[in-house]
Amino acid sequence: MERWELPKGWAWKKLKTLITVIYGKGLSEKLRLGGNVPVYGANGVVGFHNASITKGQTIVIGRKGSAGAVNWSEIACWPIDTTFFIDEFPEILYPKFLYQFLRSQQIDRLQQSAAIPGLNRDVLYSVEVPIPYPDDPARSLAEQRRIVARLEALLGEVRTLREEVQSMRRDLAQVMESALAEVFPDPQGEVKEGWGWRKLKEIAREDSQQIIPTDYPEQEFNYWGLDTIAKNQIEEPSPNFVLGSTIQSTCVKFTKEHVLYCKLRPYLNKVVVPSLDGIGSTEWIPLKPNPEIIKRSFLAFFLRSPYFLQYATSNVAGARMPRMSKKALKEAFVPIPYPDDPARSLAEQRRIAAYLERIAEETRAMDDLLEQDLRDLDALEQSILAAAFRGEV
Repeated sequence: MERWELPKGWAWKKLKTLITVIYGKGLSEKLRLGGNVPVYGANGVVGFHNASITKGQTIVIGRKGSAGAVNWSEIACWPIDTTFFIDEFPEILYPKFLYQFLRSQQIDRLQQSAAIPGLNRDVLYSVEVPIPYPDDPARSLAEQRRIVARLEALLGEVRTLREEVQSMRRDLAQVMESALAEVFPDPQGEVKEGWGWRKLKEIAREDSQQIIPTDYPEQEFNYWGLDTIAKNQIEEPSPNFVLGSTIQSTCVKFTKEHVLYCKLRPYLNKVVVPSLDGIGSTEWIPLKPNPEIIKRSFLAFFLRSPYFLQYATSNVAGARMPRMSKKALKEAFVPIPYPDDPARSLAEQRRIAAYLERIAEETRAMDDLLEQDLRDLDALEQSILAAAFRGEV
Protein backbone atom coordinates (compact mmCIF):
# COMPACT_ATOMS: atom_id res chain seq x y z
CA MET A 1 0.00 0.00 0.00
CA GLU A 2 1.03 3.60 -0.57
CA ARG A 3 3.34 5.28 1.91
CA TRP A 4 3.72 9.03 2.25
CA GLU A 5 5.81 11.44 4.25
CA LEU A 6 4.39 11.74 7.76
CA PRO A 7 4.39 14.79 10.04
CA LYS A 8 7.32 15.04 12.41
CA GLY A 9 6.88 12.69 15.33
CA TRP A 10 4.55 10.28 13.52
CA ALA A 11 5.55 6.72 12.58
CA TRP A 12 4.30 3.82 10.46
CA LYS A 13 3.18 0.70 12.36
CA LYS A 14 2.15 -2.58 10.75
CA LEU A 15 -1.39 -3.55 11.66
CA LYS A 16 -0.12 -6.94 12.87
CA THR A 17 1.88 -5.23 15.62
CA LEU A 18 -1.15 -3.31 16.87
CA ILE A 19 -4.19 -5.58 16.92
CA THR A 20 -5.50 -9.11 16.36
CA VAL A 21 -7.80 -9.74 13.39
CA ILE A 22 -10.39 -12.40 14.24
CA TYR A 23 -12.56 -14.48 11.91
CA GLY A 24 -16.32 -13.95 12.21
CA LYS A 25 -18.56 -16.83 13.23
CA GLY A 26 -21.40 -18.32 11.18
CA LEU A 27 -24.95 -17.52 12.24
CA SER A 28 -27.60 -18.48 9.68
CA GLU A 29 -30.72 -16.37 9.34
CA LYS A 30 -32.95 -19.01 10.93
CA LEU A 31 -30.73 -19.07 14.05
CA ARG A 32 -30.93 -15.30 14.61
CA LEU A 33 -33.29 -14.77 17.53
CA GLY A 34 -33.89 -11.06 17.23
CA GLY A 35 -32.97 -8.67 20.01
CA ASN A 36 -30.68 -5.65 20.12
CA VAL A 37 -27.40 -7.19 18.96
CA PRO A 38 -26.58 -6.31 15.34
CA VAL A 39 -25.44 -9.17 13.11
CA TYR A 40 -22.87 -8.00 10.55
CA GLY A 41 -22.21 -9.43 7.13
CA ALA A 42 -19.48 -8.27 4.78
CA ASN A 43 -21.35 -5.13 3.80
CA GLY A 44 -23.13 -4.14 7.00
CA VAL A 45 -25.98 -5.17 9.29
CA VAL A 46 -27.90 -8.22 8.02
CA GLY A 47 -30.08 -8.90 11.07
CA PHE A 48 -30.26 -8.98 14.86
CA HIS A 49 -29.61 -11.55 17.58
CA ASN A 50 -29.77 -11.79 21.37
CA ALA A 51 -26.08 -12.53 21.93
CA SER A 52 -22.76 -11.07 20.74
CA ILE A 53 -19.30 -12.50 20.10
CA THR A 54 -17.37 -9.21 20.30
CA LYS A 55 -16.41 -7.36 23.47
CA GLY A 56 -17.65 -3.87 22.61
CA GLN A 57 -16.82 -1.32 19.91
CA THR A 58 -15.94 -3.32 16.81
CA ILE A 59 -14.45 -2.81 13.37
CA VAL A 60 -15.97 -5.32 10.93
CA ILE A 61 -14.18 -5.95 7.62
CA GLY A 62 -15.68 -7.89 4.71
CA ARG A 63 -13.75 -11.12 4.06
CA LYS A 64 -15.87 -12.63 1.25
CA GLY A 65 -18.40 -11.11 -1.10
CA SER A 66 -18.01 -7.39 -0.36
CA ALA A 67 -14.39 -8.07 0.57
CA GLY A 68 -12.65 -5.09 2.11
CA ALA A 69 -15.83 -3.21 3.08
CA VAL A 70 -15.19 -1.58 6.46
CA ASN A 71 -18.02 -1.16 9.00
CA TRP A 72 -18.18 0.24 12.52
CA SER A 73 -20.33 -1.05 15.40
CA GLU A 74 -20.58 1.16 18.46
CA ILE A 75 -21.74 -1.79 20.54
CA ALA A 76 -20.87 -5.48 20.90
CA CYS A 77 -22.12 -7.39 17.86
CA TRP A 78 -22.00 -10.69 15.95
CA PRO A 79 -19.86 -10.58 12.78
CA ILE A 80 -20.64 -13.66 10.66
CA ASP A 81 -18.18 -15.91 8.85
CA THR A 82 -17.90 -13.70 5.75
CA THR A 83 -16.08 -11.12 7.87
CA PHE A 84 -13.06 -10.35 10.00
CA PHE A 85 -13.41 -8.24 13.12
CA ILE A 86 -11.27 -6.23 15.52
CA ASP A 87 -12.63 -5.64 19.03
CA GLU A 88 -9.52 -5.15 21.17
CA PHE A 89 -7.30 -2.10 20.78
CA PRO A 90 -3.97 -1.22 22.42
CA GLU A 91 -3.48 1.82 24.61
CA ILE A 92 -1.77 3.64 21.76
CA LEU A 93 -4.67 3.29 19.32
CA TYR A 94 -8.05 5.07 19.32
CA PRO A 95 -10.52 2.60 17.72
CA LYS A 96 -12.30 5.13 15.50
CA PHE A 97 -8.95 6.41 14.24
CA LEU A 98 -8.13 2.93 12.92
CA TYR A 99 -11.67 2.56 11.48
CA GLN A 100 -11.43 5.81 9.54
CA PHE A 101 -7.91 4.99 8.37
CA LEU A 102 -9.00 1.59 7.01
CA ARG A 103 -11.89 3.31 5.22
CA SER A 104 -9.44 5.73 3.64
CA GLN A 105 -7.33 2.89 2.26
CA GLN A 106 -10.12 1.27 0.20
CA ILE A 107 -9.25 -2.17 1.49
CA ASP A 108 -11.35 -3.77 -1.27
CA ARG A 109 -8.35 -3.24 -3.57
CA LEU A 110 -6.48 -5.90 -1.57
CA GLN A 111 -8.96 -8.68 -2.38
CA GLN A 112 -7.29 -11.63 -4.07
CA SER A 113 -9.91 -13.72 -5.87
CA ALA A 114 -11.71 -12.46 -8.96
CA ALA A 115 -14.33 -15.23 -9.05
CA ILE A 116 -15.28 -14.99 -5.37
CA PRO A 117 -13.78 -11.78 -4.00
CA GLY A 118 -11.87 -12.60 -0.83
CA LEU A 119 -9.49 -10.86 1.55
CA ASN A 120 -6.56 -12.72 3.09
CA ARG A 121 -5.84 -11.98 6.77
CA ASP A 122 -2.08 -11.94 6.21
CA VAL A 123 -2.54 -9.29 3.53
CA LEU A 124 -4.67 -7.28 5.93
CA TYR A 125 -2.01 -7.64 8.63
CA SER A 126 0.56 -6.15 6.25
CA VAL A 127 -1.31 -2.83 6.11
CA GLU A 128 0.72 -0.03 7.69
CA VAL A 129 -0.99 2.56 9.90
CA PRO A 130 0.34 6.11 10.51
CA ILE A 131 0.45 6.65 14.28
CA PRO A 132 0.94 10.15 15.73
CA TYR A 133 3.64 10.38 18.43
CA PRO A 134 3.80 6.64 19.23
CA ASP A 135 6.36 7.24 22.00
CA ASP A 136 3.91 9.43 23.90
CA PRO A 137 0.61 7.49 24.30
CA ALA A 138 -1.33 10.35 25.93
CA ARG A 139 -0.34 12.83 23.23
CA SER A 140 -0.96 10.21 20.52
CA LEU A 141 -4.50 9.46 21.68
CA ALA A 142 -5.30 13.15 22.05
CA GLU A 143 -4.16 13.78 18.46
CA GLN A 144 -6.07 10.75 17.15
CA ARG A 145 -9.24 11.92 18.90
CA ARG A 146 -8.80 15.42 17.49
CA ILE A 147 -8.38 14.04 13.96
CA VAL A 148 -11.43 11.80 14.29
CA ALA A 149 -13.58 14.65 15.63
CA ARG A 150 -12.54 16.88 12.72
CA LEU A 151 -13.10 14.05 10.27
CA GLU A 152 -16.57 13.29 11.59
CA ALA A 153 -17.54 16.97 11.29
CA LEU A 154 -16.29 17.23 7.69
CA LEU A 155 -17.68 13.85 6.63
CA GLY A 156 -21.00 14.76 8.26
CA GLU A 157 -21.21 17.77 5.93
CA VAL A 158 -20.42 15.52 2.95
CA ARG A 159 -23.07 13.04 4.10
CA THR A 160 -25.69 15.82 4.32
CA LEU A 161 -24.83 16.98 0.80
CA ARG A 162 -25.04 13.39 -0.47
CA GLU A 163 -28.49 12.92 1.10
CA GLU A 164 -29.68 16.16 -0.52
CA VAL A 165 -28.48 15.02 -3.96
CA GLN A 166 -30.08 11.60 -3.51
CA SER A 167 -33.33 13.29 -2.49
CA MET A 168 -33.21 15.42 -5.64
CA ARG A 169 -32.70 12.26 -7.73
CA ARG A 170 -35.76 10.67 -6.10
CA ASP A 171 -37.82 13.79 -6.81
CA LEU A 172 -36.56 13.79 -10.38
CA ALA A 173 -37.68 10.19 -10.87
CA GLN A 174 -41.19 11.24 -9.87
CA VAL A 175 -41.31 13.88 -12.63
CA MET A 176 -41.49 11.21 -15.33
CA GLU A 177 -43.99 9.14 -13.37
CA SER A 178 -46.23 12.21 -12.98
CA ALA A 179 -46.01 12.95 -16.70
CA LEU A 180 -46.93 9.37 -17.58
CA ALA A 181 -49.86 9.42 -15.14
CA GLU A 182 -51.04 12.70 -16.67
CA VAL A 183 -50.93 11.38 -20.23
CA PHE A 184 -52.30 7.86 -19.79
CA PRO A 185 -55.72 7.51 -18.14
CA ASP A 186 -56.63 4.81 -15.64
CA PRO A 187 -59.23 2.39 -17.09
CA GLN A 188 -61.18 2.80 -13.85
CA GLY A 189 -61.24 6.57 -14.23
CA GLU A 190 -62.57 9.07 -16.70
CA VAL A 191 -61.50 8.53 -20.32
CA LYS A 192 -60.31 11.56 -22.26
CA GLU A 193 -62.77 12.80 -24.83
CA GLY A 194 -62.28 11.03 -28.15
CA TRP A 195 -60.06 8.31 -26.67
CA GLY A 196 -60.90 4.63 -26.55
CA TRP A 197 -59.52 1.36 -25.21
CA ARG A 198 -58.07 -1.54 -27.17
CA LYS A 199 -56.69 -4.80 -25.84
CA LEU A 200 -52.96 -5.11 -26.42
CA LYS A 201 -53.48 -8.29 -28.45
CA GLU A 202 -55.59 -6.24 -30.91
CA ILE A 203 -52.84 -3.70 -31.61
CA ALA A 204 -49.58 -5.67 -31.14
CA ARG A 205 -48.55 -9.29 -31.28
CA GLU A 206 -45.91 -11.24 -29.43
CA ASP A 207 -43.10 -12.15 -31.81
CA SER A 208 -40.78 -14.36 -29.75
CA GLN A 209 -38.49 -16.23 -32.12
CA GLN A 210 -35.85 -18.12 -30.15
CA ILE A 211 -32.25 -18.76 -31.06
CA ILE A 212 -29.40 -20.74 -29.48
CA PRO A 213 -26.34 -18.50 -30.04
CA THR A 214 -23.83 -21.30 -29.41
CA ASP A 215 -25.14 -22.94 -32.61
CA TYR A 216 -23.46 -20.01 -34.39
CA PRO A 217 -20.21 -19.69 -32.39
CA GLU A 218 -18.37 -17.42 -34.86
CA GLN A 219 -21.30 -15.10 -35.56
CA GLU A 220 -21.49 -11.71 -33.86
CA PHE A 221 -24.75 -10.80 -32.13
CA ASN A 222 -25.96 -7.56 -30.59
CA TYR A 223 -26.84 -9.04 -27.19
CA TRP A 224 -28.89 -7.32 -24.48
CA GLY A 225 -29.22 -9.08 -21.14
CA LEU A 226 -31.46 -7.70 -18.42
CA ASP A 227 -28.46 -6.10 -16.72
CA THR A 228 -27.88 -4.02 -19.87
CA ILE A 229 -31.00 -1.96 -19.26
CA ALA A 230 -31.49 0.38 -16.31
CA LYS A 231 -34.73 0.62 -14.36
CA ASN A 232 -37.31 2.78 -16.19
CA GLN A 233 -35.12 2.87 -19.31
CA ILE A 234 -36.77 3.36 -22.68
CA GLU A 235 -33.82 4.56 -24.75
CA GLU A 236 -31.85 1.66 -26.12
CA PRO A 237 -28.45 0.79 -24.65
CA SER A 238 -25.24 0.91 -26.62
CA PRO A 239 -24.70 -1.96 -29.08
CA ASN A 240 -23.11 -4.97 -27.41
CA PHE A 241 -21.68 -7.18 -30.15
CA VAL A 242 -20.33 -10.51 -28.89
CA LEU A 243 -19.63 -13.91 -30.42
CA GLY A 244 -22.35 -16.54 -30.26
CA SER A 245 -19.92 -18.87 -28.48
CA THR A 246 -19.93 -16.53 -25.44
CA ILE A 247 -23.70 -16.59 -24.89
CA GLN A 248 -24.56 -19.76 -22.98
CA SER A 249 -28.36 -19.47 -22.93
CA THR A 250 -31.29 -19.55 -25.32
CA CYS A 251 -32.26 -16.06 -26.52
CA VAL A 252 -35.08 -14.29 -28.34
CA LYS A 253 -34.57 -12.29 -31.50
CA PHE A 254 -35.68 -8.68 -31.76
CA THR A 255 -35.71 -6.11 -34.56
CA LYS A 256 -36.23 -2.38 -34.93
CA GLU A 257 -39.92 -3.12 -35.46
CA HIS A 258 -40.32 -4.37 -31.88
CA VAL A 259 -40.93 -3.01 -28.42
CA LEU A 260 -39.08 -5.09 -25.82
CA TYR A 261 -41.00 -5.65 -22.58
CA CYS A 262 -39.54 -7.51 -19.59
CA LYS A 263 -41.94 -9.95 -17.93
CA LEU A 264 -39.72 -10.79 -14.94
CA ARG A 265 -40.31 -9.03 -11.62
CA PRO A 266 -38.70 -6.75 -10.39
CA TYR A 267 -37.95 -5.54 -13.94
CA LEU A 268 -41.55 -4.98 -15.06
CA ASN A 269 -40.82 -1.36 -15.96
CA LYS A 270 -37.91 -2.18 -18.27
CA VAL A 271 -39.13 -1.27 -21.74
CA VAL A 272 -36.92 -0.60 -24.76
CA VAL A 273 -37.57 0.60 -28.31
CA PRO A 274 -34.62 -0.80 -30.31
CA SER A 275 -33.21 0.81 -33.44
CA LEU A 276 -30.92 -2.18 -34.10
CA ASP A 277 -31.65 -5.86 -34.57
CA GLY A 278 -30.31 -8.18 -31.92
CA ILE A 279 -30.95 -10.94 -29.42
CA GLY A 280 -31.65 -10.91 -25.71
CA SER A 281 -32.74 -12.76 -22.61
CA THR A 282 -35.87 -14.90 -22.95
CA GLU A 283 -37.30 -12.70 -20.18
CA TRP A 284 -37.86 -10.11 -22.91
CA ILE A 285 -41.16 -10.27 -24.76
CA PRO A 286 -40.72 -8.76 -28.24
CA LEU A 287 -44.00 -7.03 -29.13
CA LYS A 288 -44.64 -6.07 -32.75
CA PRO A 289 -47.14 -3.18 -32.86
CA ASN A 290 -49.49 -2.71 -35.81
CA PRO A 291 -48.04 0.50 -37.32
CA GLU A 292 -51.46 1.49 -38.70
CA ILE A 293 -52.88 1.66 -35.16
CA ILE A 294 -50.13 2.48 -32.67
CA LYS A 295 -46.66 4.04 -32.61
CA ARG A 296 -43.89 2.00 -30.97
CA SER A 297 -42.77 4.85 -28.72
CA PHE A 298 -46.35 5.55 -27.59
CA LEU A 299 -46.82 1.88 -26.63
CA ALA A 300 -43.44 1.82 -24.84
CA PHE A 301 -44.31 4.84 -22.72
CA PHE A 302 -47.68 3.31 -21.86
CA LEU A 303 -46.00 0.09 -20.71
CA ARG A 304 -44.05 2.21 -18.21
CA SER A 305 -47.06 4.15 -16.94
CA PRO A 306 -48.09 3.88 -13.27
CA TYR A 307 -51.40 2.27 -14.25
CA PHE A 308 -49.80 -0.45 -16.35
CA LEU A 309 -47.06 -1.16 -13.79
CA GLN A 310 -49.75 -1.66 -11.15
CA TYR A 311 -51.67 -3.94 -13.52
CA ALA A 312 -48.53 -5.94 -14.36
CA THR A 313 -47.58 -6.33 -10.70
CA SER A 314 -51.04 -7.67 -9.86
CA ASN A 315 -50.73 -10.30 -12.60
CA VAL A 316 -47.41 -11.84 -11.54
CA ALA A 317 -47.15 -15.54 -10.68
CA GLY A 318 -44.35 -17.87 -9.57
CA ALA A 319 -42.54 -18.16 -6.25
CA ARG A 320 -38.89 -18.41 -7.26
CA MET A 321 -38.88 -16.32 -10.45
CA PRO A 322 -42.12 -14.25 -10.47
CA ARG A 323 -43.22 -13.31 -13.99
CA MET A 324 -46.12 -11.43 -15.50
CA SER A 325 -48.67 -13.69 -17.16
CA LYS A 326 -48.45 -13.47 -20.95
CA LYS A 327 -52.23 -13.88 -21.07
CA ALA A 328 -52.64 -10.87 -18.79
CA LEU A 329 -50.26 -8.88 -20.99
CA LYS A 330 -52.29 -9.66 -24.10
CA GLU A 331 -55.56 -8.83 -22.32
CA ALA A 332 -54.30 -5.47 -20.99
CA PHE A 333 -56.28 -2.44 -22.12
CA VAL A 334 -54.29 0.25 -23.93
CA PRO A 335 -55.64 3.81 -24.30
CA ILE A 336 -55.78 4.96 -27.93
CA PRO A 337 -56.51 8.57 -28.92
CA TYR A 338 -59.23 8.91 -31.58
CA PRO A 339 -59.28 5.21 -32.52
CA ASP A 340 -61.86 5.79 -35.25
CA ASP A 341 -59.60 8.26 -37.07
CA PRO A 342 -56.23 6.49 -37.66
CA ALA A 343 -54.44 9.50 -39.15
CA ARG A 344 -55.45 11.80 -36.29
CA SER A 345 -54.70 9.04 -33.78
CA LEU A 346 -51.15 8.47 -35.02
CA ALA A 347 -50.49 12.23 -35.17
CA GLU A 348 -51.63 12.61 -31.55
CA GLN A 349 -49.52 9.62 -30.50
CA ARG A 350 -46.47 11.21 -32.15
CA ARG A 351 -47.13 14.47 -30.32
CA ILE A 352 -47.54 12.71 -26.94
CA ALA A 353 -44.44 10.54 -27.46
CA ALA A 354 -42.38 13.61 -28.44
CA TYR A 355 -43.59 15.43 -25.29
CA LEU A 356 -42.66 12.48 -23.07
CA GLU A 357 -39.32 12.02 -24.83
CA ARG A 358 -38.46 15.68 -24.11
CA ILE A 359 -39.26 15.19 -20.44
CA ALA A 360 -37.26 11.94 -20.39
CA GLU A 361 -34.29 13.64 -22.06
CA GLU A 362 -34.35 16.61 -19.68
CA THR A 363 -34.67 14.44 -16.57
CA ARG A 364 -31.91 12.16 -17.88
CA ALA A 365 -29.58 15.14 -18.37
CA MET A 366 -30.35 16.45 -14.87
CA ASP A 367 -29.88 12.99 -13.37
CA ASP A 368 -26.50 12.68 -15.11
CA LEU A 369 -25.44 15.94 -13.44
CA LEU A 370 -26.65 14.72 -10.04
CA GLU A 371 -24.85 11.41 -10.55
CA GLN A 372 -21.67 13.34 -11.26
CA ASP A 373 -22.27 15.32 -8.07
CA LEU A 374 -22.36 12.02 -6.14
CA ARG A 375 -19.09 10.92 -7.75
CA ASP A 376 -17.55 14.27 -6.82
CA LEU A 377 -18.74 13.84 -3.22
CA ASP A 378 -17.20 10.36 -3.10
CA ALA A 379 -13.92 11.83 -4.35
CA LEU A 380 -14.17 14.66 -1.80
CA GLU A 381 -14.74 12.15 1.00
CA GLN A 382 -11.64 10.20 -0.02
CA SER A 383 -9.56 13.38 -0.26
CA ILE A 384 -10.69 14.40 3.26
CA LEU A 385 -9.76 10.97 4.60
CA ALA A 386 -6.40 11.08 2.82
CA ALA A 387 -5.65 14.55 4.20
CA ALA A 388 -6.49 13.45 7.74
CA PHE A 389 -3.84 10.74 7.76
CA ARG A 390 -1.25 13.06 6.33
CA GLY A 391 -1.73 15.33 9.32
CA GLU A 392 -3.45 18.00 7.21
CA VAL A 393 -6.76 18.44 9.08
